[in-house]
Amino acid sequence: MKKVINLKSLLPHLLVVLGFAALSWGYMSPVLKGKVLIQNDPVQAAGASHEVAEYFKQTGEWSGWTNSTFGGMPTYFIWGRLSKGAVAPIGMFTSTFGQGGYIFFYLLGAYLLLISMECGLTASLLGAIAFAFFSYNIQIIEAGHISKVNALSFSPIMMAGVVWAYRGRSWLGSAIFSFGLGLDLWANHAQITYYSGLLMIILGVFELVRAIQEKHVGKFLIATAFMAVFGLIVVANNTSTLWTTYEYTKETIRGKSELSPKPGTAKVSEGLDRDYAFGWSYGKLESLTLLIPNFSGGASGGELDEKSEVYKTLGRYNIPPETAIQFARSLPTYWGDQTFVGGGVYAGAIICFLFVLGLFIADKRYKYPFGIGALFFLIISWGENLSSVNYFLFDNFPMFNKFRAVSMALSLVQLCVAVIATLGVKKLMDEKPDWKQLQRPFFISLALTGGVALLFTLIPGLFDFKAPKDAGLVENLTQQFGNNKAAANDIYNALLTDRVDMLRSDAFRSLIFILLAVGLIWAYATQKLKNVTIVAGALAFLTLVDMWTVDRRYLNNDSFQQKWYSYDDLFQPSPANQQIMQDTDPNYRVIDLTTSPFQDAKLSYFHKSLGGYHGATLRRYREVVDAQMSKNNMAVFNMLNTRYFIVPGQDGQPTVQRNPEALGNAWFVKEVKLVNNADEELKALDKFEPRQTAFVDKRFADQVQNVKPQADTAAKIRLTEYKPNHLTYESDAKTAEVAIFSEIYYRGGIDWKSYVDGQEASHFRADYILRGMVVPAGKHKIEFKFDPPAVKTGQQIDRFAAFAWILLMAGAIFMEYRQKSKAA
Repeated sequence: MKKVINLKSLLPHLLVVLGFAALSWGYMSPVLKGKVLIQNDPVQAAGASHEVAEYFKQTGEWSGWTNSTFGGMPTYFIWGRLSKGAVAPIGMFTSTFGQGGYIFFYLLGAYLLLISMECGLTASLLGAIAFAFFSYNIQIIEAGHISKVNALSFSPIMMAGVVWAYRGRSWLGSAIFSFGLGLDLWANHAQITYYSGLLMIILGVFELVRAIQEKHVGKFLIATAFMAVFGLIVVANNTSTLWTTYEYTKETIRGKSELSPKPGTAKVSEGLDRDYAFGWSYGKLESLTLLIPNFSGGASGGELDEKSEVYKTLGRYNIPPETAIQFARSLPTYWGDQTFVGGGVYAGAIICFLFVLGLFIADKRYKYPFGIGALFFLIISWGENLSSVNYFLFDNFPMFNKFRAVSMALSLVQLCVAVIATLGVKKLMDEKPDWKQLQRPFFISLALTGGVALLFTLIPGLFDFKAPKDAGLVENLTQQFGNNKAAANDIYNALLTDRVDMLRSDAFRSLIFILLAVGLIWAYATQKLKNVTIVAGALAFLTLVDMWTVDRRYLNNDSFQQKWYSYDDLFQPSPANQQIMQDTDPNYRVIDLTTSPFQDAKLSYFHKSLGGYHGATLRRYREVVDAQMSKNNMAVFNMLNTRYFIVPGQDGQPTVQRNPEALGNAWFVKEVKLVNNADEELKALDKFEPRQTAFVDKRFADQVQNVKPQADTAAKIRLTEYKPNHLTYESDAKTAEVAIFSEIYYRGGIDWKSYVDGQEASHFRADYILRGMVVPAGKHKIEFKFDPPAVKTGQQIDRFAAFAWILLMAGAIFMEYRQKSKAA
């Protein structure tokens, strides 16, 4: 009887995994010397979460709400993990690998997918490298998009499970599918999970067609049912995360607006605004960066050096060398369609050639679904640049309008491209091709990749190389050079020349790598090289060199800094911050107008900020920002208790202005005016006195219609105790009054509950975003507590589902072992 588990056969795979570790930590080698990447998104998150992180340190209590960012919002996507499921500890374990492990998990996930397709060790190694070192995947590491990095690492594991399940190993496949899905949900990047789900649906449709053709529909349905059961159980492991996400999304810019449609739009937005959603749309012509990394000029800045035409031109204007190089690096070489980019999105020249070849020769079972997947996600990445398709999807396809930055779909493009390239190499390895049969697809692939690279090497100036923002650039250059228009034009023309040179240089580079790969395959097909492992290994090595060297343009040793041991090392208070911190009142707000306040959460580290940094802010708050704060409506700043403004001083340094009109934490109003809808309520804020009047939507009329506020100057209400998730007030009034609380209204009576003297009481939304309450006469203790049932009940479900999932996984392992025992 054969061994069920052949350790000898596993050894090569273990060696590959060790090789992946060497590649990952080798690329990120500064981490071995105690250095780290200072990534923007984690730094912003640290600022936004500082209040609740400190609260947890002091009390051991998790807070689902913070008042330190955007006036107040849930912390679900800012700090901590909610899930109490069985997969969450595994996800947390992967995070202990730190920054050195990001590429490792890219490699591991892609390798597992390709092994499930029986691509073999060497070819799978090639495909894993192609996915892991895709330049976009490296750039998001540098930017700190860690949830996206994690989700992209785990998505191929899900797909591997689907492949195995439909290849007749339902128990193993379903277990791996649920494991990957659980990790992907733990990563908490819904957009990547959504895109991955679409790719699996495409694969599933082709598997169904195949099952019908081969009359194996019963096996297909059994495998699908297995995955459905395993999937549902692992989804239940993440009930708290998914439930809170669902409830929160409805209240954010990704949910439905209550305002009337904007002029020119047919219906009320039920998701993101189109302009915002398609803000990062990959250009159709720009897609040639997949083959030629600097086709569109590379990164938005920092690409030029002493050899550039710009640097030489600055020298002719007697600009000192040190100043000239700094100035040259500040200029935008990027001339594509997006606002700005971190670099060219490069799939690898060799991989592009192998992809096209794979479209001709790879096994059709996976070639067709992944080929269609590549085209589909490329179309999605074009966004507004192919509006006829993407606007239709945005308006009609479920959940499509909940996501932004569609260019991230390129990571799924690369996964599909890597799969087909690997399948092509597998075909070459498994079935030694006859050169006569291979010639036609071989030369077509060479023409479509190497031919294009040769064309741009010889004739790069087929475009004008002008970016949409270049007109403004010339104006800025003119001002910088003392209104010397001639100098500005000289420098701009030099920049255009550099853009041409960058394209030519990288086109030639891509051509060389393609020719090296072509030479290997030709030598193998014509019997000049006979060892298929050496050929495949050489292709993998050349691919690694090709992609590694491009990636180092965007993430290299210079990207790392000496390790910090506390966020206090990163967040040093400015003199303005220190001045404000002398105010010991626990609850007032600050806005910093020396920065982009609604794109920066650093202020939240020190104060309760009106601004912040987040991709899913509360919709009503965002609408107030756009309609009122952007117009400097002081009444709105006052009602939000904005006590301090940080503004540029006469010397250009941040200085503090105290706002004496800030209304404090709560106050009694003299009148309540009912409005019919959100439009009227938001418009009413244009000109009003918040201390005197509160505007309330008529849906809350039952709470206020029987109360007639009195102009009682002796009535008092004040905050007596502050916690981010529990606010306590004391009131004293001779008659029933209407109190307005300078706190953001959110799911009143459900998540935020209010109490008077320990008894639950109702509260309502006032002034579009604040909380209001009818306070009875006399002295009372008023409390607001944030206690969302989606967390409490959801975590209970997490725990029960975790137990069920562990049993299910154990059963799957047993059944897989049993089946292999019988087969042996």
